[in-house]
Amino acid sequence: MSEDIFDGQILANKLSKLNSSQQSIESLSRWCITHRKKARQIVESWDKQFKSAQRDQRVSFLYLANDILQNNRRKGNEFVNEFLKVLPAALKNVYGTGDENGKKAASRLVDIWEERKVFGSRVQNLKDAVLGKNLPSDPAVASNVDSSDPIKIVKRDAHFLRIKLAVGAMPEKILTSFQTVNDQNVNEQDAFNKFKSAILRAGEIERNAEGMSSQANMQGSHLVNDIQEQETILQQCINQLESAEGTRSALVSQLKDALGEQEPILERIRAQLQTIYSFCHSPPKPIHLRRFKIISPTLVCKQHSGNFT
Repeated sequence: MSEDIFDGQILANKLSKLNSSQQSIESLSRWCITHRKKARQIVESWDKQFKSAQRDQRVSFLYLANDILQNNRRKGNEFVNEFLKVLPAALKNVYGTGDENGKKAASRLVDIWEERKVFGSRVQNLKDAVLGKNLPSDPAVASNVDSSDPIKIVKRDAHFLRIKLAVGAMPEKILTSFQTVNDQNVNEQDAFNKFKSAILRAGEIERNAEGMSSQANMQGSHLVNDIQEQETILQQCINQLESAEGTRSALVSQLKDALGEQEPILERIRAQLQTIYSFCHSPPKPIHLRRFKIISPTLVCKQHSGNFT
């Protein structure tokens, strides 16, 4: 089967053969980045193979994750959101059950990700993982949280509200995507304007080159340098816009999923309200026009229980 075609079994086989050599890590990293549109399946397979790997092989999985994250940054943030779901538990595992070399590797990787802002402000989750703070013993517990309770109030008083989002639930996914867009700190319009300026400048250089005499070798070398400089600017702009497109696409996808999840709930609530309005024989009046009567709920239910089937 062609290496250009993504296949889950091919990935599983590659992951099972992963070792700590630079060649093994980099070649598999390149393959994963080539199939970055399948980031979710790749990371899910990475997590599954990580859990079944020998203890001394798990550090290689962390190095692979690092190589993918570092080298995919200019192409998009597809892997950032996905790895953030599984790395806390993986780091905790390596730091808690590994030898000294494993612990040092886990700590060093977190420091690198913080220094290079790979995860933005969310790197604290990974630091907490290394320190063993507030993580479920099994990440499956977090990912299988009842979707009906995705947001838990941790603390509330008159001046402060703190919530905890269930990992893997819709609110956490949307917040993660929003944070990725904000942490990326890319001004798409500025990048596009730089792109247009570079195109105009490259056109001017080309026209100047056409008007040069064959003896103007010195000036020609400067033109070559100018062209290379504009090409570098063009590539940087393209990378920035591709990265912005990837993160915003992920956010839009999560919002669409949320919309699809909420629309049937909204329709159900509207149907319930319609039943109530029909039961009351008329829609509710504005608050300031209502005249309230105290009626026994028990009596109402007995008289009209047949209407709510």
